Amino acid sequence: MLTARRRISGSFASFIAAVALMILPGGLQAQLSLKGAIDDVLGWVNLKEDDYEAIPEMGQWGMTFGWFAADEEKELQITVTKGKSYFIAGGGDENSKDLDICVYDPKGKEVECDTATDDIPLVTFDADQSGTYRVVLKAYSIEGSTTFAGMVVLRKKS
Repeated sequence: MLTARRRISGSFASFIAAVALMILPGGLQAQLSLKGAIDDVLGWVNLKEDDYEAIPEMGQWGMTFGWFAADEEKELQITVTKGKSYFIAGGGDENSKDLDICVYDPKGKEVECDTATDDIPLVTFDADQSGTYRVVLKAYSIEGSTTFAGMVVLRKKS
């Protein structure tokens, strides 16, 4: 099962990188940026698969990726269940110097935030209420004009 998941993850990363090669300027550089960021994020899925799972309500992959300028943010809105534990991991390409992830409850109160000065933001939290939470990935510091980064949300298995 683990080998099959790794093959699927690798295939998904290869597909995204191939699309980037065809549609983005600077083809090879774009492909390497995409592949590096996707590999980082999917690596956490593989590493945590014994204890955590993708959130079924979000489809096969509860994740987001994109190009960021310095200080730019992207967010996911997730449906959280009271009493469940969640793990959120991010990663980026070689231009990512400091990525942060913060989680906000339905009332907008910060639940948990990774503000370490690195490009591997990791957050875990136990939901104290059910509802729609916001998960925000911020490219706090980058090298160059853009970076490609993403994050994945996993829920602890019952």
